[in-house]
Amino acid sequence: MKTCILGITGRVGKILASMISGDDKLAGGISTKTTLPELEKILNNSDILIDFSTPKAILGTLEIACKHNVAIVSGTTGFSKDDFEKIKEFSNSIPILHASNFSVCVHLMAVLLKKCEKVLHDFDFNIIDMHHSRKKDAPSGTALYLAERIEKKAQIVSIRSGNICGDHVCNFVGENEMLSISHRVFNKNLFAAGALNCARWIMGKKPKLYTMRDYLEDKLNCLE
Repeated sequence: MKTCILGITGRVGKILASMISGDDKLAGGISTKTTLPELEKILNNSDILIDFSTPKAILGTLEIACKHNVAIVSGTTGFSKDDFEKIKEFSNSIPILHASNFSVCVHLMAVLLKKCEKVLHDFDFNIIDMHHSRKKDAPSGTALYLAERIEKKAQIVSIRSGNICGDHVCNFVGENEMLSISHRVFNKNLFAAGALNCARWIMGKKPKLYTMRDYLEDKLNCLE
């Protein structure tokens, strides 16, 4: 698998580059300094593009990725509805997997939330969403993903502080008790490793917009 990394100078991009070895090859990295001819050359020599960048960066790269039939795994968040419609359009031509979080545990957490809601339907529901101070989007893509998994409207409190990798606490609050389900990321290796696994999985898939749910249902059959 020849991999191109969009956002290679970022924290996750650097980790991802260090993980590519053996039969997998690093075809190249794309940053804000990459010229259009360089971008064309890198993508022409790539099987897959893994994206940890910004909405503007990935949207500006999609057309060239389609031109060279390069599959995409994207962990970028903060897209507008219009942005995401553009991604859907390009997924008619190439396979694209987008995920706000590449953690298996986060998606198991979403399954637990749905099960809890069936019993605790009269409880209030809130999410505490904590990330490092440099993260621009709030709420995070993960918090929005968790909120969308249940029918009850969620109150989301976003905290951007220090060097927190990612910490989400979901609370069902009743009159006399509270149930909390939490997930904490210790380091960003988790996101890079998860994206690599998804990249290997999506290779050879038909054009479509895939999610982590598609990946986990196929690999683990655990999200019923």
